[in-house]
Amino acid sequence: MASILDFIYSLATPLMIKALLTAIIIGVLGGIVGVFVLLKGMVFLGEAIAHSAFAGAALGILLGIDPLITVMIFGITSSIGIGYVNEKKVMKDEIIIGVVFTSFMALAILFIGLMPFYSTDVTSILFGDILLISWENFILLISVAAGVLLIIFALKKELYLITFNEEMALVAGIPIRFLNYLFLILIAVTIDVSLKAIGAILVFAMIITPAAAAYQWTFKLNKMLLLSALFGVISAFLGLFFSFIWDLPSGSTIVGVATLIFALSFIVSPKRRKSGTGHDIENCEYCAKSINGRKFCLEESCIAKEIPHKHSEGELIIYKKDLKEKSIPSIHKHETEGEE
Repeated sequence: MASILDFIYSLATPLMIKALLTAIIIGVLGGIVGVFVLLKGMVFLGEAIAHSAFAGAALGILLGIDPLITVMIFGITSSIGIGYVNEKKVMKDEIIIGVVFTSFMALAILFIGLMPFYSTDVTSILFGDILLISWENFILLISVAAGVLLIIFALKKELYLITFNEEMALVAGIPIRFLNYLFLILIAVTIDVSLKAIGAILVFAMIITPAAAAYQWTFKLNKMLLLSALFGVISAFLGLFFSFIWDLPSGSTIVGVATLIFALSFIVSPKRRKSGTGHDIENCEYCAKSINGRKFCLEESCIAKEIPHKHSEGELIIYKKDLKEKSIPSIHKHETEGEE
């Protein structure tokens, strides 16, 4: 077993510097993308894309070409295909995701079986090895991460609105169809460039687990994005540290730390202590959102619509001064003017 000093000394080598930076970049990228994946309810879809990427990697190894080429082709194609089927409502979402999930996994096994000899690249793709990242892949990872994060933050408000209320996004003139497909491609690209470091089995865990941990702490999007990226970085650093100290597989160790962070966040979650329903006045992100000069509630189940209101402890609070001529069902909790 190595010591802490050994780990510190190793950080002076190009190999460990590259591995650490790779882990941190994947932690930030996965954490940011994962927040929107979580909020949009696309967890299983992302897992299906990850397995399609593994099938692409297996085909690349079989054909003797750079696996990243086939990984990108398979990942992007599957994401667009799933998005198209979901959009046309040909069948239920979980059905097509299940079909893609299992068929691509079977295809990957078939490609591996067709190989004339066993390749260590298969193990690397399946389980990941952050120390084996080439400088070419490292530079590509930096470029892709920068591009994905730039797009995410440029379209943050639009993606958030689409996530909670597509009808309001349509009213605002947001190109919903284009952004949905674009986001699916961003998920696929994020998974594809992270595959070599984390492995096909665990790659999606670095997208969803830090985001799930961040979701336990806040409703506010900006705070959630910041916390998710932070948890991703902490998971990456500590995972690589424990992997070096105890000679453990890097991918599984990083994901293990991320899972531990989620477990601790779930146990001490301030959201769960404040309200069993998940809403309070201070953290409500649904109300008073202005679109084209009008205000709407972004919570789809809300029946107050355009009437000014607040969400608190599962109740809908409306002041009498805001009722005016509008009538609402008696299930609302009416409050006197100036009182809550």
